[in-house]
Amino acid sequence: MPALVPLLTAAALALAGWLAAGIVTVRSLDAPARIGLLGAPATLLLFFLPLLALSAVGARAARPWRALARTALLGLPVVLPWLPLPLTPALLVWTGPLAVGWWLAVVAYVYADAFAVLARPFQALVASPTRAPLVAGLVTGVALVATAWHTAPQHPRGDEPDYLIIAQSLWLDGDLQIENNHTRADYAAYHPTVLPPSYLARGRNGAIYSVHAPGLPVLLVPGVALAGYGGAVATMVLLAMIGAWLAWQVSWAVTQDVHASWLGTLATVGAAPFFLHGAAIFPDAPASVLTLVALWALVTTRPARRGLVLAALALGLLPWLHTRYALLSVGLGAAFVARLVWRRDLPALAAFVAPAAVLAVAWFGFFAAVYGTPSPSAPYGAYTQMALAHLRPGLPGLLFDQQFGLLASAPVLIVALVSLRPAVRQGAPRIWAVALTVIALGLAYTCVVGAYRMWWGGLSAPARFLAPLVLPLAPWIALGWQSLRTRASRHAIVGLLLVSLALTALLVVVEQGALAYNTRDGRAQWAVWVSPLVDLVAALPAAHRDAPGVVLRDVAIWAIGAAAVWGLWRGLERRGRLDAFVSLLSVAVAVPAASAAIWTARGVSGLAPEHSQVRYLKARAAAAGPWLVTISPPPRGRTRAWFEIDLDGRRQRGASDYTVLRLDRLPAGRYRVCTDIAGPGARLGVTLGEGRATRFLMDLDASTERCSPSFDLALPVSGLVVKGSREAAVARGRTWLVADAVRVPPPARVATQVAPLGAGVWLLPETGIYAEPDGAWLAGDSDVTIGLPSSAPVAVSLRAGAADVVVTWSGAGEEEIRLAAGETRLVTLRPEQGRVRLRTRGGFRPAQVSPGNGDQRYLAAWIAAR
Repeated sequence: MPALVPLLTAAALALAGWLAAGIVTVRSLDAPARIGLLGAPATLLLFFLPLLALSAVGARAARPWRALARTALLGLPVVLPWLPLPLTPALLVWTGPLAVGWWLAVVAYVYADAFAVLARPFQALVASPTRAPLVAGLVTGVALVATAWHTAPQHPRGDEPDYLIIAQSLWLDGDLQIENNHTRADYAAYHPTVLPPSYLARGRNGAIYSVHAPGLPVLLVPGVALAGYGGAVATMVLLAMIGAWLAWQVSWAVTQDVHASWLGTLATVGAAPFFLHGAAIFPDAPASVLTLVALWALVTTRPARRGLVLAALALGLLPWLHTRYALLSVGLGAAFVARLVWRRDLPALAAFVAPAAVLAVAWFGFFAAVYGTPSPSAPYGAYTQMALAHLRPGLPGLLFDQQFGLLASAPVLIVALVSLRPAVRQGAPRIWAVALTVIALGLAYTCVVGAYRMWWGGLSAPARFLAPLVLPLAPWIALGWQSLRTRASRHAIVGLLLVSLALTALLVVVEQGALAYNTRDGRAQWAVWVSPLVDLVAALPAAHRDAPGVVLRDVAIWAIGAAAVWGLWRGLERRGRLDAFVSLLSVAVAVPAASAAIWTARGVSGLAPEHSQVRYLKARAAAAGPWLVTISPPPRGRTRAWFEIDLDGRRQRGASDYTVLRLDRLPAGRYRVCTDIAGPGARLGVTLGEGRATRFLMDLDASTERCSPSFDLALPVSGLVVKGSREAAVARGRTWLVADAVRVPPPARVATQVAPLGAGVWLLPETGIYAEPDGAWLAGDSDVTIGLPSSAPVAVSLRAGAADVVVTWSGAGEEEIRLAAGETRLVTLRPEQGRVRLRTRGGFRPAQVSPGNGDQRYLAAWIAAR
């Protein structure tokens, strides 16, 4: 009979995986009866067969039936939502992608021996102190190249084009004056829309110099010269590879421990704030590498003169990357000087101070030469965003905010504080002193960044401004790990590392990296995606949503939960009963418990079904034969009618007081808007975005009707908004959307805006087309798909701008015309399910053909309804 246990274990895990990959949702917030959607039962084999193969590789359990019971117990969190039981929202946390993540963790636990056997051929490679740093650098390079390719649609963005244009100016013109580069639109190869010069104060000669520091563009020039934007990305990847190599080397120098060195390297290089900027054109990842270069010499017992010179050059170059790095440069420089003075090593002191002083004089001289003053604030003119008052929201935001926080995106980094333990001070006082210096300097730098009003770093991945601190934490994380002697603490650190790496992988892989970039709405996109049925967003700290006191309260609840779990582990360890099973099981309980505590403090239910409902609709439309499961029957409606879902986003209203419903994403399909609002003058209109709408996709007179006629969305849309008149906005009642049919169109960009053209309202994507009051400009060399109100033919006029262009359109058939500059043609668009694809070749920039015209858009043809 024990021989059956591996088979039963694989079967139990396969069932749990099948359920975890399914979709659980509810009919509505008012009728939270659960409905499930599963793949065909035959897909169970896709889970079962690989698990069975793993069971053949690994060692057999000493107590097989006990191991099977433990497996079943660990699988319970993902099975529970599928049982017809009355469950609170906290017990529904392990659904959606979070359930898949939990299932993978259970598989790793059950088949740990099998994975160890499969990894055995690589153990010698990663255990060698001479080869391991090279492996770390090579793996980082491969991962970043794959990341850059996969996330290409997200880049360059934010400040990236501004750094690239400076590099182009250095390469093409040999100067830092960027006005002519913007006029020529040198950025067109990597930035399709208009890029205005980024400056606040002109130079003393009246020329425009970028507000961004020139250090990073200088590093990028060789790559830009060889391969343009791709060469710049390759340069960034190469610098990150050097950083990974250094992180392992410095961790080894501090600990002489292979396992600790790998943990320090993985925790920092794999942390989202560093990794996501490793291939992006920002100065923060290179600054992290330069800081680590200096730290390497600082932790060495008696560094060679060339090491001191290298450290001085690294610290001297930091302010050239960004003025705020001057604090790191001065702080670490002072530590070097103090150490060398204490040792009375005057030749070494001279070797360090001389290059640093030259670079410092050159840095101040640059501002004097360009702006007429040595002040590093000269590029900003009279503009300043620094104030101590900004620290109150900025400091908790920098560390804990779910969208932009350092520890929220890489919680393992907090382990660096463990290196300050008394045990480290007693065993290695010099290393402990350096750790204290580095961590104190990091906290001071964090406070300076927190005092900056835009502490979140603008349009970038999480904690960009704190990325320079990440790699320098590697040796201290490694030292903290090495100093621990309890299994409970080591389990906690491994758990934090796995969560950090999982968050990085999630932000890279899902939606081609789009989840890493957030608007300041207090709702992390990754938290919405990973838990689509419950309101995980409300359970996590959000500095842009809540007051600083509320943020700290939420942090305290999670910290208390983590402390309680560690205390439990420590108590069990003293009794010899702590193992990986207990650790996993306690996490399965702690996450829902902490979430429920915060929901209670907020006074919210914790249920947020909108995103699970959208996933459910899309799956029903796309799958050939999904298995619909009525988990708990709804009190009304046909239980097996897949479209009987109330899409209700009333908890997520937009900025407008007149927004009564906002839904983040919707698939293409046919919908109706319904409401319980009634009363004279109550009217509702459906549009996209928070801007003012002159015409709506659908109007509803709520004073006389409960539901609107159906309206079509030919494209998937983002930010669908139902706006109400004043009477509707202030009235009590509920407004929701009902899906009558959902379609999965061919791949097309999501529509983000509406444009009233002719007799209808068109759906337009964010880029490739520019809507104006009487029509729209098609961008040059573009490929866009637009949505029309119906599939009826539409007569439009096409007019070329100041250049010859070719316009191709396809829907129910494909046609193409060539237009000479200024030529107008009348054509008919024949949509397919309301969609028309428009492609252009050629174009012009108005600023380059019309003197005095500042329009730098690259345009092809004007399209307008006849």
